[in-house]
Amino acid sequence: MKRLETTIAIFVAFIFIANGALAHGVEKVKSVEEVVNEIVAKQNMASIDEIDCNKISGADFEQLGDALMERMVGSHELHEQMDDMMGGEGSESLKQMHIAMGRNWLGCSGLQGMMGMMPMMMRMMGNYYPAYYTGYNTLLGFSIVGWVLSAISIILLVFVVTGKIKVQKRRK
Repeated sequence: MKRLETTIAIFVAFIFIANGALAHGVEKVKSVEEVVNEIVAKQNMASIDEIDCNKISGADFEQLGDALMERMVGSHELHEQMDDMMGGEGSESLKQMHIAMGRNWLGCSGLQGMMGMMPMMMRMMGNYYPAYYTGYNTLLGFSIVGWVLSAISIILLVFVVTGKIKVQKRRK
């Protein structure tokens, strides 16, 4: 019995240690509001409407675009996957994408006459599309199990009705 308790204690300790190690590996992306407030503060303006786009650095646009992508996608894991698809952390293509998103969100891209990219990307990248909802996978798993059980039940019913499977009646 003592051996079982020791094994369980080691297992639980390992889970807590591994969980803590994973928590240190996740970087925190600032929120859109935090980045915008920093930009407004750097320019000593009262609101976002007064921002001069020419005074915003590429790094600030990149940080804003990164925060916007995090918000649009909805989870840090999906954001990291998208970053990897665009070249990975530190790549020039990812940097340019984040800068373009930040510029467009602040209205500094010169696309004000057109719709710009955000309304299209908001729907495509997760804000309104239910497939990116994180709780969706569990529900989908249970529904698949339900459909499989329903299909098996129908097949068994067909075999019973056609006489391929004989159902024995209980004798009292």
